[in-house]
Amino acid sequence: MSPEEVLADRFRRALYVHLTEGRDLDHEDEDRAVSASLSHLGRTMAEFLGGKVNLATLKYRMDNAFVETGCSFPPREVVDAMREVVLNIDVDEISGLLRELSNMPEDLPDAKGRLLDAEEFIARQASRGTVERSLADEFLALMLFLWHLQAPGMWPMRHGPLMRRLQDEGLVGRGDPPQDLVDHIMAVRRLEELTGAGRYDLGRLLPLLDDELPPEEECVQGCIGRIKALVEAGSWDLALRWSDLLMAFRPRSADALYGRIAAYEGKGLHMMATAEAETLVELLPEDLTAHRRLLALYKEKRMVPDYNREVRRFKAIMDARRGA
Repeated sequence: MSPEEVLADRFRRALYVHLTEGRDLDHEDEDRAVSASLSHLGRTMAEFLGGKVNLATLKYRMDNAFVETGCSFPPREVVDAMREVVLNIDVDEISGLLRELSNMPEDLPDAKGRLLDAEEFIARQASRGTVERSLADEFLALMLFLWHLQAPGMWPMRHGPLMRRLQDEGLVGRGDPPQDLVDHIMAVRRLEELTGAGRYDLGRLLPLLDDELPPEEECVQGCIGRIKALVEAGSWDLALRWSDLLMAFRPRSADALYGRIAAYEGKGLHMMATAEAETLVELLPEDLTAHRRLLALYKEKRMVPDYNREVRRFKAIMDARRGA
């Protein structure tokens, strides 16, 4: 396995332990506070970019969020960077720059270009004596955080311990901060995809990575058992979380798809349930139970052409079995 696959395997099994032992519950209050702060700061960022509030207001609200979340969000380095630029750099110069560079990039090359511009700006300020050169890393972390406020799922924050782990594993370089941050973004996105981890899970799982973890098959069977129990209990959000983890272990897992279908139905998200049922039928084209589930969803939403087409497929399977 590649270094990325090895690390993803450990993260998956660590997430299994994390959920099994209920460690995610330890973060519920923090998560609620962070979610509220993310929403509030996201609106503030939109107002700042639109010129409706000034930089001082953005800093003030970031400081408040930092306190309200128990000093976990924004990260301390981000708060410190904002404080230093506000205190030491001409407000007109820094406000204009942040409005320009902090408007969410469309892609990674654009992001790297903005990070290079930000690094160059801090280098100029350091040469003038307004800030210390060491502010460069914190300022780039601030940039990444401001993008995160606009698109949390797309632009992960810089997480110091996680970044060092990724560097130790050779997934992120050392010494070229803009490129290293781009590598960090790519690595975190990929790990989230491979592990079923949530937005802030990877950093929380770091302490477990070097512990003795259960083997993969034990994790898979444990996930299946949890999904069935949670569906029976009507715990839809948890059923989805365990289904996502099972899908990370087994990307073509029918058990995970059945879990998602039931959970989305339970939450009233019928079109999402239908999409998962269509995937299930593609995965198990001869499975009558999967076809029945899809038929029921089509019928419930009165999707007549889709329902009629699925009836024909169902009858063709039945006829083939009778003729066999």
